[in-house]
Amino acid sequence: MNEILTGDGKQANPSCGYIMGYFTESPERLANAFALHLASSRDGRNWRPLHAGQPVLVPEIGECGMRDPFIFRKQDGQYIVVATNMWNSESIMCYESPDLIYFEAGRLLRLNSSGMHAWAPEIIYDPERQQYAIFWSGNTERNRIYVNYTQDFLSVTEAEVFFDPGYDVIDASIIPHGDMYFLYFKDERNPDEAPFEGKRIKGAVASSLQPGSFNKAVYTRPIGEPMIEGPFVIRSLDEDKWYLYGDCYTPINAKFFVWETSELNSGNWQPMDRRNYQLPPNAKHVSILSVNEAEWSRLIQTYEPPFWFRIRSYALPDYYLRADDSFAKLAPIPFDPYTSSLWKVTRGLASPDGVSIESVHQPGFYLRSSQFVLRLSKLEDSDNFREECTFMRMEGLSDPSWSSLCSFSYPDMYLIVDGAYIRISIIECERDKAYATFQLG
Repeated sequence: MNEILTGDGKQANPSCGYIMGYFTESPERLANAFALHLASSRDGRNWRPLHAGQPVLVPEIGECGMRDPFIFRKQDGQYIVVATNMWNSESIMCYESPDLIYFEAGRLLRLNSSGMHAWAPEIIYDPERQQYAIFWSGNTERNRIYVNYTQDFLSVTEAEVFFDPGYDVIDASIIPHGDMYFLYFKDERNPDEAPFEGKRIKGAVASSLQPGSFNKAVYTRPIGEPMIEGPFVIRSLDEDKWYLYGDCYTPINAKFFVWETSELNSGNWQPMDRRNYQLPPNAKHVSILSVNEAEWSRLIQTYEPPFWFRIRSYALPDYYLRADDSFAKLAPIPFDPYTSSLWKVTRGLASPDGVSIESVHQPGFYLRSSQFVLRLSKLEDSDNFREECTFMRMEGLSDPSWSSLCSFSYPDMYLIVDGAYIRISIIECERDKAYATFQLG
């Protein structure tokens, strides 16, 4: 994670939040956007897309599509964005930006001339060399991590092997901490062959950024289940913890996982409760940096967060409410079209003290408790319709930081999950409380 630095590389104003860069993919490719998206988070766990979830930078160079965008703050405080030039290019994309609002000098930076693809580039400043190291995933007879050095991101040194533990690896990410460097990567071996560790995240540690320093320094056991990639580690701003992000590409593409630890040196990562984090819709291969209050305010003012919300179940935190024909149903993310899970929360149609929920996917259609089942109905000019579309929002019955919704028409009855559907029902036990608790975010 890039720290905020002054021009001489020293710590500047304290961080107050994070900005995430990512591209998007969805199961049926309806939300595929090979461009730079941004999201914001105060706690590093719960993210809101900026610019209404639309890209802030659409490349017009190379293959005109970027994967694996990485945002880096240089020693002078300016930003560099590098990204994979889609699939089979020797070059990476490179853009400069003073503020992540204006992007300029877009160009291809060739990292090798041997036919290797240059995937998932990231950057770290090497204080011993006083140069920037661009490290990336390359392929010959197998996959290794390579590095080029630069001072200006206009010309680079010849590529050399940076990390090679003796087996296939991709997707390296480096975090400096104290006087050590921690490199997290994906073991690209077959998970069904000995030593049965492939397609998972691992970590290595070294005191130097010299090529080869990490080769014999793997210090963690495999993290996660097979098919996890794109690791990225950040340090919490408000508690003594580190978070490790990784996403799946199969069997469910764009599904994220987060682990946490209170001691980076230990390599002991525990899965985070899925209720405690939320990624932007369809996010892939993220990079994250911390920002100060002035930077945060400028980006939020420029790229306003979306007006829409998603609604997910406390009892089933991978399940989100979506419009499905005339019903509102729960479905596990990701799915297409993802816009069917976007909702606009408005003042209650029957009471200003309540809320009504309009579909973004089908404007003019509202969630309505009709015959004790939550349906999606077109706006009608009747008191009965307005009452059935109004709900009283309160602290979550299972978690006060979430929400529960009771019926305006039947104040002792709550929206509650019933299989794939949502009904209104009286709460009778602790299990009911969990199934009647939702996050609107």
